[in-house]
Amino acid sequence: MTDTQKRFATAGVVIPILLVFFWLGGLWFFGLAEVVILIGMLEFYRMVEAKGLKAQKILGTVFALLLGILFYLKVDEFLVLFTMVLLILLVLARQLFVKDIPGTLTTTGLTVFGVFYVGFLLSHIILLRNWSGREGRVDLGFFFIVLVIAITFLSDAGGFLIGRKWGKHKMTPGISPKKSWEGAGGSVVFGVAGAILTKMVFDQWILVSKIPFFHCAVLGILLVIAAMIGDVVESLFKRDAGIKDSGTIVPGHGGLLDRLDSIVFTVPVCYYYLKLIAYY
Repeated sequence: MTDTQKRFATAGVVIPILLVFFWLGGLWFFGLAEVVILIGMLEFYRMVEAKGLKAQKILGTVFALLLGILFYLKVDEFLVLFTMVLLILLVLARQLFVKDIPGTLTTTGLTVFGVFYVGFLLSHIILLRNWSGREGRVDLGFFFIVLVIAITFLSDAGGFLIGRKWGKHKMTPGISPKKSWEGAGGSVVFGVAGAILTKMVFDQWILVSKIPFFHCAVLGILLVIAAMIGDVVESLFKRDAGIKDSGTIVPGHGGLLDRLDSIVFTVPVCYYYLKLIAYY
């Protein structure tokens, strides 16, 4: 079986399962998010070790999962900030006893950054899924999750298709040589179309989202930009670590972070746009 066949086979199995978790929400979705954060943290620290550096993996992973719990409970922002401060203090305190003076800065920085990059940013998917507002048995959180996933993956597909056929001008040849400006244009078109199509489908058959098409189009553009940045950032990390994939958990796709590199950025952007602008 070729890699392309593996990708389609994996998608055919995983996507229906994910849609069920998206629809169920609650503890089911929270549990899925925590598993994703756990695997993402392990893969991030794997990249750190591939680079020949160290991180406090257990402490960092525990705090990343803790952030997911705090986001699920919708605690005050102060408690989230306190958790991050406590993490830094505990990491520094532990460094006093590991006899690794030359690695103090890198170990501390990489441990905390891993918690922010994977734990904090990805935990926003819990906030987005738990968005208040219902219509019958369907809630707005389900719509927003499907919206951000649709924009993210359709923009990726658009960038791949357009870039493969017409891509000539490279965006970041030293980091991700296959990405082109023509592909980026395809990503924007597919992403905005995906946003509008998702709203139309939900408004017609599932629930009335009550978010204007204008905001959907703006979200489409913003999330495409965020997705491209997330993709290139992950490629930058892997090139620095000297590895091709962050892991091997997804057949034909590499690691979980290889598939969610864009989601890490698009979910927070979507959440804060909705909170600060669309539903302000």
